Amino acid sequence: MKGGVGKTTLCVNLAYELFLRGNRVLVIDNDPQFNTTSALLQPQFYLDSVLKKSGQHTIYHIYEREPRVRGAKRTKRDPKAFIYKRWHMVRDPTVSLDLLPSQIELYETLRNPSQKEYVLDKFLSTHARKYNYICIDCPPTPSVLTLSAFAASDFVLIPVAPDYYATLGLPQFLGTLEDFKDELVDNHNIQVLGVIFTDAPRRPTPESKRAMDRVRNVLKELDIPVTVFDAQMSHFAVYAKTLWQSRPVQEVRGRGTRGKSLARTDLRTIADELVRKIAECRANPT
Repeated sequence: MKGGVGKTTLCVNLAYELFLRGNRVLVIDNDPQFNTTSALLQPQFYLDSVLKKSGQHTIYHIYEREPRVRGAKRTKRDPKAFIYKRWHMVRDPTVSLDLLPSQIELYETLRNPSQKEYVLDKFLSTHARKYNYICIDCPPTPSVLTLSAFAASDFVLIPVAPDYYATLGLPQFLGTLEDFKDELVDNHNIQVLGVIFTDAPRRPTPESKRAMDRVRNVLKELDIPVTVFDAQMSHFAVYAKTLWQSRPVQEVRGRGTRGKSLARTDLRTIADELVRKIAECRANPT
Protein backbone atom coordinates (compact mmCIF):
# COMPACT_ATOMS: atom_id res chain seq x y z
CA MET A 1 0.00 0.00 0.00
CA LYS A 2 2.98 2.29 -0.49
CA GLY A 3 5.21 2.94 -3.48
CA GLY A 4 8.99 2.99 -3.50
CA VAL A 5 9.58 0.41 -0.77
CA GLY A 6 11.40 -2.12 -2.94
CA LYS A 7 8.57 -4.51 -3.82
CA THR A 8 9.85 -5.14 -7.34
CA THR A 9 13.50 -5.32 -6.30
CA LEU A 10 12.70 -7.88 -3.63
CA CYS A 11 10.38 -9.90 -5.88
CA VAL A 12 12.80 -10.18 -8.81
CA ASN A 13 15.97 -10.88 -6.85
CA LEU A 14 14.38 -13.25 -4.36
CA ALA A 15 12.80 -15.19 -7.24
CA TYR A 16 16.19 -15.54 -8.88
CA GLU A 17 17.75 -16.75 -5.64
CA LEU A 18 15.05 -19.45 -5.40
CA PHE A 19 15.78 -20.41 -9.02
CA LEU A 20 19.50 -20.75 -8.26
CA ARG A 21 18.54 -23.36 -5.67
CA GLY A 22 17.10 -25.59 -8.38
CA ASN A 23 13.48 -24.47 -8.24
CA ARG A 24 11.13 -23.81 -11.13
CA VAL A 25 10.08 -20.20 -10.54
CA LEU A 26 7.51 -17.98 -12.22
CA VAL A 27 7.53 -14.21 -11.69
CA ILE A 28 4.26 -12.40 -12.36
CA ASP A 29 4.07 -8.68 -13.05
CA ASN A 30 0.64 -7.74 -11.72
CA ASP A 31 1.18 -3.99 -11.98
CA PRO A 32 0.22 -1.64 -14.86
CA GLN A 33 3.54 0.16 -14.35
CA PHE A 34 5.25 -3.10 -15.54
CA ASN A 35 8.41 -2.45 -13.51
CA THR A 36 9.03 -6.17 -12.98
CA THR A 37 8.78 -6.72 -16.71
CA SER A 38 11.36 -3.98 -17.30
CA ALA A 39 13.58 -5.55 -14.65
CA LEU A 40 13.69 -8.88 -16.49
CA LEU A 41 13.23 -8.09 -20.20
CA GLN A 42 15.38 -5.81 -22.31
CA PRO A 43 13.26 -2.93 -23.71
CA GLN A 44 13.78 -3.86 -27.38
CA PHE A 45 12.90 -7.51 -26.77
CA TYR A 46 9.83 -6.45 -24.84
CA LEU A 47 8.66 -4.23 -27.71
CA ASP A 48 9.44 -6.64 -30.55
CA SER A 49 8.74 -10.05 -29.01
CA VAL A 50 5.94 -9.24 -26.57
CA LEU A 51 3.98 -6.12 -27.48
CA LYS A 52 4.33 -6.12 -31.27
CA LYS A 53 4.49 -9.85 -32.03
CA SER A 54 1.22 -11.35 -33.16
CA GLY A 55 -0.16 -14.03 -30.87
CA GLN A 56 1.94 -13.04 -27.86
CA HIS A 57 0.22 -11.95 -24.66
CA THR A 58 0.73 -10.40 -21.25
CA ILE A 59 -1.20 -10.55 -17.98
CA TYR A 60 -3.48 -7.90 -19.49
CA HIS A 61 -4.94 -10.58 -21.76
CA ILE A 62 -5.78 -12.74 -18.75
CA TYR A 63 -7.90 -10.02 -17.19
CA GLU A 64 -9.24 -8.62 -20.46
CA ARG A 65 -10.19 -11.54 -22.71
CA GLU A 66 -11.82 -10.90 -26.06
CA PRO A 67 -15.62 -11.24 -25.85
CA ARG A 68 -17.04 -14.60 -26.89
CA VAL A 69 -18.82 -14.62 -30.24
CA ARG A 70 -22.31 -16.05 -29.89
CA GLY A 71 -22.39 -19.69 -30.93
CA ALA A 72 -18.61 -19.93 -31.27
CA LYS A 73 -16.22 -21.71 -28.95
CA ARG A 74 -13.69 -19.57 -27.15
CA THR A 75 -10.16 -20.10 -28.46
CA LYS A 76 -8.04 -22.17 -26.10
CA ARG A 77 -5.13 -20.37 -24.51
CA ASP A 78 -1.58 -21.38 -25.21
CA PRO A 79 0.41 -20.72 -22.02
CA LYS A 80 3.55 -20.36 -24.13
CA ALA A 81 2.07 -17.13 -25.51
CA PHE A 82 1.94 -15.66 -21.98
CA ILE A 83 5.01 -17.03 -20.20
CA TYR A 84 8.56 -16.19 -21.23
CA LYS A 85 11.56 -18.26 -20.16
CA ARG A 86 14.25 -15.86 -18.96
CA TRP A 87 16.90 -18.19 -17.50
CA HIS A 88 17.31 -21.95 -17.24
CA MET A 89 19.77 -24.38 -15.74
CA VAL A 90 22.26 -25.74 -18.28
CA ARG A 91 22.19 -29.18 -16.69
CA ASP A 92 18.37 -29.23 -16.63
CA PRO A 93 16.51 -26.82 -18.97
CA THR A 94 13.21 -27.65 -17.26
CA VAL A 95 14.46 -25.72 -14.21
CA SER A 96 13.91 -22.12 -15.20
CA LEU A 97 12.97 -18.64 -14.11
CA ASP A 98 10.01 -17.53 -16.23
CA LEU A 99 8.08 -14.29 -16.50
CA LEU A 100 4.42 -13.45 -17.03
CA PRO A 101 4.83 -9.82 -18.15
CA SER A 102 2.53 -6.83 -17.87
CA GLN A 103 1.76 -3.75 -19.96
CA ILE A 104 0.42 -0.29 -19.27
CA GLU A 105 -3.02 -1.11 -20.70
CA LEU A 106 -3.65 -3.17 -17.57
CA TYR A 107 -5.05 0.10 -16.21
CA GLU A 108 -8.21 -0.77 -18.16
CA THR A 109 -8.89 -3.55 -15.66
CA LEU A 110 -9.05 -0.95 -12.90
CA ARG A 111 -11.80 0.86 -14.79
CA ASN A 112 -13.82 -2.31 -15.27
CA PRO A 113 -12.99 -4.60 -12.34
CA SER A 114 -16.24 -6.57 -12.13
CA GLN A 115 -15.86 -10.33 -11.57
CA LYS A 116 -12.12 -10.43 -12.25
CA GLU A 117 -10.83 -11.35 -8.81
CA TYR A 118 -10.33 -15.02 -9.68
CA VAL A 119 -9.22 -14.99 -13.33
CA LEU A 120 -5.50 -15.00 -12.46
CA ASP A 121 -5.97 -17.85 -10.00
CA LYS A 122 -7.85 -19.85 -12.63
CA PHE A 123 -5.14 -19.28 -15.23
CA LEU A 124 -2.35 -20.32 -12.85
CA SER A 125 -4.26 -23.35 -11.58
CA THR A 126 -4.52 -24.52 -15.17
CA HIS A 127 -1.24 -23.48 -16.74
CA ALA A 128 1.34 -23.02 -13.96
CA ARG A 129 1.20 -26.17 -11.89
CA LYS A 130 4.80 -27.13 -12.68
CA TYR A 131 6.33 -24.30 -10.66
CA ASN A 132 7.77 -24.68 -7.17
CA TYR A 133 7.37 -20.95 -6.50
CA ILE A 134 5.26 -18.24 -8.09
CA CYS A 135 6.18 -14.70 -7.05
CA ILE A 136 3.58 -12.01 -7.76
CA ASP A 137 4.63 -8.37 -7.78
CA CYS A 138 1.68 -6.10 -6.96
CA PRO A 139 0.77 -2.44 -7.42
CA PRO A 140 1.02 -0.12 -4.39
CA THR A 141 -2.70 0.71 -4.22
CA PRO A 142 -5.66 -1.53 -3.32
CA SER A 143 -7.65 -2.68 -6.34
CA VAL A 144 -9.00 -5.76 -8.09
CA LEU A 145 -5.38 -6.51 -9.01
CA THR A 146 -4.51 -6.78 -5.31
CA LEU A 147 -7.51 -9.00 -4.66
CA SER A 148 -6.63 -11.23 -7.61
CA ALA A 149 -3.14 -11.68 -6.19
CA PHE A 150 -4.66 -12.66 -2.83
CA ALA A 151 -6.93 -15.19 -4.55
CA ALA A 152 -4.00 -16.76 -6.38
CA SER A 153 -1.60 -16.87 -3.42
CA ASP A 154 -0.90 -19.11 -0.47
CA PHE A 155 1.37 -16.62 1.30
CA VAL A 156 1.96 -12.88 1.52
CA LEU A 157 5.28 -11.16 2.20
CA ILE A 158 5.07 -7.47 3.16
CA PRO A 159 8.09 -5.29 2.28
CA VAL A 160 8.46 -2.17 4.40
CA ALA A 161 11.13 0.51 4.10
CA PRO A 162 12.39 1.66 7.53
CA ASP A 163 11.65 5.35 7.19
CA TYR A 164 9.28 7.93 8.65
CA TYR A 165 6.40 6.66 6.51
CA ALA A 166 7.04 3.01 7.32
CA THR A 167 3.72 2.30 9.01
CA LEU A 168 1.37 4.32 6.80
CA GLY A 169 0.27 1.51 4.50
CA LEU A 170 0.66 -1.43 6.87
CA PRO A 171 -2.70 -1.28 8.75
CA GLN A 172 -4.53 -0.61 5.49
CA PHE A 173 -2.91 -3.57 3.78
CA LEU A 174 -3.62 -5.97 6.63
CA GLY A 175 -7.19 -4.69 6.81
CA THR A 176 -7.68 -5.24 3.09
CA LEU A 177 -6.37 -8.77 3.42
CA GLU A 178 -8.64 -9.56 6.37
CA ASP A 179 -11.67 -8.16 4.50
CA PHE A 180 -10.81 -10.32 1.51
CA LYS A 181 -10.51 -13.45 3.66
CA ASP A 182 -13.86 -12.71 5.32
CA GLU A 183 -15.57 -12.54 1.93
CA LEU A 184 -14.04 -15.71 0.49
CA VAL A 185 -16.50 -18.29 -0.76
CA ASP A 186 -14.00 -21.17 -0.74
CA ASN A 187 -11.57 -22.65 1.77
CA HIS A 188 -8.56 -20.77 0.44
CA ASN A 189 -6.39 -19.66 3.35
CA ILE A 190 -3.78 -17.04 2.53
CA GLN A 191 -1.23 -16.63 5.31
CA VAL A 192 1.06 -13.69 6.06
CA LEU A 193 4.66 -14.88 6.21
CA GLY A 194 5.73 -11.63 7.79
CA VAL A 195 7.07 -8.13 7.31
CA ILE A 196 10.51 -7.73 5.78
CA PHE A 197 12.51 -4.51 5.92
CA THR A 198 13.78 -3.41 2.52
CA ASP A 199 16.11 -0.64 1.40
CA ALA A 200 17.50 -0.69 4.94
CA PRO A 201 20.81 1.03 5.72
CA ARG A 202 23.67 -1.44 6.22
CA ARG A 203 24.49 0.27 9.47
CA PRO A 204 21.25 1.10 11.29
CA THR A 205 20.73 4.78 12.00
CA PRO A 206 18.71 6.20 14.90
CA GLU A 207 15.95 7.07 12.39
CA SER A 208 15.81 3.58 10.87
CA LYS A 209 15.78 1.99 14.34
CA ARG A 210 12.84 4.18 15.36
CA ALA A 211 10.99 3.30 12.16
CA MET A 212 11.50 -0.42 12.74
CA ASP A 213 10.29 -0.07 16.31
CA ARG A 214 7.18 1.75 15.07
CA VAL A 215 6.39 -1.12 12.72
CA ARG A 216 6.71 -3.67 15.51
CA ASN A 217 4.54 -1.53 17.80
CA VAL A 218 1.85 -1.15 15.14
CA LEU A 219 1.71 -4.93 14.69
CA LYS A 220 1.26 -5.34 18.44
CA GLU A 221 -1.48 -2.70 18.52
CA LEU A 222 -3.34 -4.36 15.65
CA ASP A 223 -3.23 -7.64 17.57
CA ILE A 224 -2.51 -9.55 14.37
CA PRO A 225 0.03 -12.38 14.64
CA VAL A 226 2.44 -11.05 12.02
CA THR A 227 6.16 -11.47 12.61
CA VAL A 228 9.07 -9.40 11.33
CA PHE A 229 11.76 -11.21 9.36
CA ASP A 230 15.18 -11.34 10.97
CA ALA A 231 16.68 -11.04 7.48
CA GLN A 232 16.66 -7.67 5.73
CA MET A 233 17.32 -6.36 2.24
CA SER A 234 19.91 -3.62 2.67
CA HIS A 235 20.34 -0.60 0.43
CA PHE A 236 23.00 -1.09 -2.24
CA ALA A 237 23.65 1.11 -5.27
CA VAL A 238 24.09 -2.02 -7.38
CA TYR A 239 20.32 -2.57 -7.34
CA ALA A 240 19.93 0.53 -9.52
CA LYS A 241 22.31 -1.05 -12.03
CA THR A 242 20.11 -4.14 -12.26
CA LEU A 243 17.34 -2.04 -13.83
CA TRP A 244 19.63 -0.79 -16.61
CA GLN A 245 20.72 -4.34 -17.40
CA SER A 246 17.25 -5.92 -17.01
CA ARG A 247 18.68 -8.68 -14.86
CA PRO A 248 18.76 -9.60 -11.16
CA VAL A 249 21.65 -8.51 -8.99
CA GLN A 250 23.16 -12.02 -9.13
CA GLU A 251 23.66 -11.56 -12.89
CA VAL A 252 24.85 -7.95 -12.97
CA ARG A 253 28.04 -7.44 -14.97
CA GLY A 254 30.69 -4.80 -15.46
CA ARG A 255 32.28 -2.19 -13.28
CA GLY A 256 30.50 -0.33 -10.55
CA THR A 257 29.03 -3.44 -8.98
CA ARG A 258 30.43 -2.89 -5.52
CA GLY A 259 28.08 -4.40 -3.01
CA LYS A 260 27.00 -7.24 -5.30
CA SER A 261 28.41 -9.97 -3.04
CA LEU A 262 26.89 -8.32 0.04
CA ALA A 263 23.52 -8.04 -1.70
CA ARG A 264 23.69 -11.71 -2.65
CA THR A 265 24.41 -12.60 0.97
CA ASP A 266 21.29 -10.66 1.99
CA LEU A 267 19.19 -12.52 -0.58
CA ARG A 268 20.46 -15.93 0.49
CA THR A 269 19.59 -15.11 4.10
CA ILE A 270 16.12 -13.88 3.09
CA ALA A 271 15.50 -17.00 1.01
CA ASP A 272 16.58 -19.25 3.88
CA GLU A 273 14.10 -17.58 6.22
CA LEU A 274 11.35 -17.52 3.59
CA VAL A 275 11.63 -21.26 2.89
CA ARG A 276 11.69 -22.00 6.62
CA LYS A 277 8.61 -19.87 7.32
CA ILE A 278 6.68 -21.46 4.46
CA ALA A 279 7.46 -24.90 5.85
CA GLU A 280 6.33 -23.79 9.32
CA CYS A 281 3.08 -22.34 7.97
CA ARG A 282 2.29 -25.50 6.04
CA ALA A 283 3.00 -27.61 9.09
CA ASN A 284 0.84 -25.38 11.32
CA PRO A 285 -1.84 -23.68 9.18
CA THR A 286 -3.85 -20.96 10.96
